[in-house]
Amino acid sequence: MHIKITFREILSTIHTDLIGKDSQRGITLTYGWFANQVGHFSLGFIPTFIVYTNNHNALKSLLYVGLFWFLFEGYNVLSPLYKKEYKGNGSFKVDWKNLLFDVSTDLSFFWTGGVIFYLLVHFNISVLIAFLGAFFLLLFAVRYWFLTKLYQQNALFPYQFRLSQWNAKLSHLNIDTVNKVISRKESKTHFLIFGSKGKGKTRLMVGLGNELAIKNHKTTYSTFSKWVSMLEESDQTLKETSFSLWNWTQTEFLIIDDINPGSPEISNKTKSSDIQNYLKTTNSDRNIKALVDKSVAWVVGSCAETEKQEDWIRMLENIGVNSKDIHIVDLDTI
Repeated sequence: MHIKITFREILSTIHTDLIGKDSQRGITLTYGWFANQVGHFSLGFIPTFIVYTNNHNALKSLLYVGLFWFLFEGYNVLSPLYKKEYKGNGSFKVDWKNLLFDVSTDLSFFWTGGVIFYLLVHFNISVLIAFLGAFFLLLFAVRYWFLTKLYQQNALFPYQFRLSQWNAKLSHLNIDTVNKVISRKESKTHFLIFGSKGKGKTRLMVGLGNELAIKNHKTTYSTFSKWVSMLEESDQTLKETSFSLWNWTQTEFLIIDDINPGSPEISNKTKSSDIQNYLKTTNSDRNIKALVDKSVAWVVGSCAETEKQEDWIRMLENIGVNSKDIHIVDLDTI
């Protein structure tokens, strides 16, 4: 079920972002976005003022500064094409709608700063009305970006990564499977991610989770050891101890990372049967239902010596996952 972030949670986040010193608690993605746009506003207002002091023509000053930032943002968004920053290896396409909307939002704040200065120098009721109409439309962009950053930061990703940045080889089948999840054509998908150390298992799933977060779907990243430690916790405890607006049982896409991380290759491997044993807790019914009702990325890594990938598939089927919802992504085979 797609449950949206509530208005109360939005107000709580804004209050938390505004009250408290950054040197003590750091900054969030939502705070960073607002601070960035305040900077864009200032870089529209202050340069317009500086140019005006030299030519004493507010309209020309506004147009000069507005044109400068238009050219700058054009270069900013297009120059990485020549550096191949948007091309990756062709596995996943750049979301140009999202990218261009980001550029237009930034430009709107640049221009807002310039127009505010113009109105302070030459008040014009027609310009004011047009500006207020445009500013009202800008509020929809503010709402979109604030919510997007809110979904991203509450996913608790270890880093920010988009699928278009993926630069390793990937089979067409795996690419198709990932794209279906992004487009929500497969609502409940269980990924079994296999691959040796350094193949990009975490990176791929963080990228997938980030794309879903940008589409305003609740996503949660957790290491395997942390997730296991939460299995026996009550719903109330999960709510009180969560660093996110939602916990792992409430998310739509759960990433369980580092089930078998790195070396050693043979010893200390978690088996599929261990997962079933971990699920036999005081909250087993809740935990199993939570897993079956959502998409999950099981970042397995390498199987234990006596196991095969089929054993992990069988484990998921045993807890109630439909076989058609189970997909294997093996990064050791292309």
